[in-house]
Amino acid sequence: MDTGSLLGSAFWLGTGAVCTFFVPIVLLVVLVVRRMVSSKALALGFAAFGVSQLVLRIPLLSVLSLWPPYADWAAAHIWLQLLLVGGLSAGLFEETARLGGALLLNRKGFTYKDVISFGLGHGLCEVILLVGVSQISSMVVALSCAMAPDVLQQQLGAQFDLVLAQLAAVSPLTVALAVVERLGAVSLHVFNTVLVFWAVRRRQPLLWLAALAVHTGANFAVTAVSLVAGAVAAEGLMLLIGAVCLAGTLAGRRAFARG
Repeated sequence: MDTGSLLGSAFWLGTGAVCTFFVPIVLLVVLVVRRMVSSKALALGFAAFGVSQLVLRIPLLSVLSLWPPYADWAAAHIWLQLLLVGGLSAGLFEETARLGGALLLNRKGFTYKDVISFGLGHGLCEVILLVGVSQISSMVVALSCAMAPDVLQQQLGAQFDLVLAQLAAVSPLTVALAVVERLGAVSLHVFNTVLVFWAVRRRQPLLWLAALAVHTGANFAVTAVSLVAGAVAAEGLMLLIGAVCLAGTLAGRRAFARG
């Protein structure tokens, strides 16, 4: 890639970083300052994602991926791996963390505002710490490739060409798709929070299982469509899932109001 192309990739990655890092942070600050959300529930939602994914699941999967028998099994059973590891494991860790947060807040009782706050904290934590930070990191790499390619090539060695290929794939479309995916994912997180908190309020474990099924099914379906039909179709599906989840969240408000 020439310098101009690398700077172009850096620009689009920076645009993505604004949408997935800076905008969510500003949104959270505004919501807290204006007291439109419960800061305690928001913080618990943020912690729930951080602990369940960044502290537990992702490190465990990183270690597991280094185990040859697992790597061989995953390569030979890609669809089952997507369902169990990409879908079910994410659901188990996150929905269990959501359940823990609901039980903590239920000790003094929670409102629908607490539910939405927790869901937003959980979903926006994922946007900021996984997607936003990744966009910023990739932007820095693109700028480094443009400004000091020889130095970066020495540092990366054989990985340098792979990095260049990844940067070459960056475009306005890839950035837009990442933002669309996050919109759908946050909506799903909020809806699943409604399901889990309602399970605690009504003492109905089947609602927790429903949240687990929604999480597992959405993760698997979007990834499967991406492999079969491409990223545009997958993110379109994610947006559709998000719209359905938003409708479910609004319906949940009426249910909470009735008690």
